[in-house]
Amino acid sequence: MSKRLIIIAPALLLLLVLVSGCGSRSLITDVSIRPEVISPNADGVDDIAEIKYTLTQQSAITIYLVDQEGQRHYFRQDQRRSKGERTAYFSGVIDDTLLPDDTYTVVFEATDERGRLARVEHPITIVDGDRVPLLIENLNIYPDVFTPNRDGITDRVMIGYSLNKEAERVIVYLLDDEGNRYPVPEDKIREMGAAGSHEHDYDAGVDLGATPPPDGVYTVVVEAQDYVGNRARAEGTLTIEGGGVPRVEIVRRAAEFTPSIVQPGGTLTFTCTVKNIGAVPVRTKGPEPDTEYSTSENYNTLEEFEEPGIFRIGLDFEGNSWGRQYPFRWQLGMDDELTVIDTPIGPQKYLMPGQSVTVVGHLRIDDPPPKATPYYWIGLIHEQVEIVQDQVEPTPITIGF
Repeated sequence: MSKRLIIIAPALLLLLVLVSGCGSRSLITDVSIRPEVISPNADGVDDIAEIKYTLTQQSAITIYLVDQEGQRHYFRQDQRRSKGERTAYFSGVIDDTLLPDDTYTVVFEATDERGRLARVEHPITIVDGDRVPLLIENLNIYPDVFTPNRDGITDRVMIGYSLNKEAERVIVYLLDDEGNRYPVPEDKIREMGAAGSHEHDYDAGVDLGATPPPDGVYTVVVEAQDYVGNRARAEGTLTIEGGGVPRVEIVRRAAEFTPSIVQPGGTLTFTCTVKNIGAVPVRTKGPEPDTEYSTSENYNTLEEFEEPGIFRIGLDFEGNSWGRQYPFRWQLGMDDELTVIDTPIGPQKYLMPGQSVTVVGHLRIDDPPPKATPYYWIGLIHEQVEIVQDQVEPTPITIGF
């Protein structure tokens, strides 16, 4: 009996050692790193190492590098992987920053669903790495309160920064509290990613008729990555207020001209209705409706100069030789019909969403027109932006010179 136990015990011990050793060795196998010496400097030669390994069971895999001081730099951490061959590519970058030149120990640790752990070590060396970190410097956002509604006041924001070195990729976007991104177009000063200063002229899309991001406070994010893999990020704050696309119309594209025959020195009058059909107030300025121009005057002679972003009704005529369209212009509504809003350039007059006003304009015919019966018409002008409605209600008027 004692002899049988003596014979069985060594055999059982050997079997347990083989099972234990085989389990730990077989969980992660075929580990290789090629090349074992990399020089991550974007010269196209040995910039990246190919890391290969095989998992014999579904496992959680952790891969980290240990430097000469014993500090760990995690490349993968507790990532679930299924059974099979795996390949990863390592550029020397950990946590968005290139590791210093050194010899490291790459540690592979795999843990299967039963808690068995396997560990494999392999050396890698980094030499001649690009030592210049990527920096996004001097991020400036101006103005930091932005009203993208095309009224000509704080309609645009400048986002500026400087890159200390050339970057492979740069993205700029607005980020809201829910994680939604709103892209900012590329800058117009220099090529995206070039070293040096960059400026992005951001209008929130309203110049193209797009609805801007909702009013609120946003984080402006600039992210960059160089050719080695270093990453940088800079952030600032931008507030959007009163954003939206202005929408105004001459109701039914209709206007009435009276009289149909005007004697020299007589007055031609038009009447129309204008409505704000959009969701944002629209800015306007004088002269008020019922103002009379003579044919020798224009809005400049009345010192009601053109301003970017304002809306006015204009009067034009066949044979106009002033050198500008719609030389006679009127405000959208009387002063007491409009809402005064304080702005960075002072109090301004606005036609509010849903509001309709009647615009009446007068033109005294003091000068003979180029023909006896020219056509007159009105238009809705968004100054220095576009003519929203052009040549509305062209009407022949007989001038009795």
